[in-house]
Amino acid sequence: MAVAQSRPVAHPTIKQFERRAALLDRQGSMWDLDDAISELAAWMDLARYKLTDDDMAFLGQIGGVLYREGLRRRAK
Repeated sequence: MAVAQSRPVAHPTIKQFERRAALLDRQGSMWDLDDAISELAAWMDLARYKLTDDDMAFLGQIGGVLYREGLRRRAK
């Protein structure tokens, strides 16, 4: 008997990202990867003294991935 495969349930925060992306599309937002990187960097600067070193390192890693993907897109 075959077991039906279902789509894995997305993490609630990822679902929030999906809803936000859909809202940005409906609003005609022109924000792109560079805007997201800039906003993340600005927020990290503002929150620097409220975040732990581990938090800053983790957010820095996320920013690094976003930055790298932006470079890859520009190189195409």
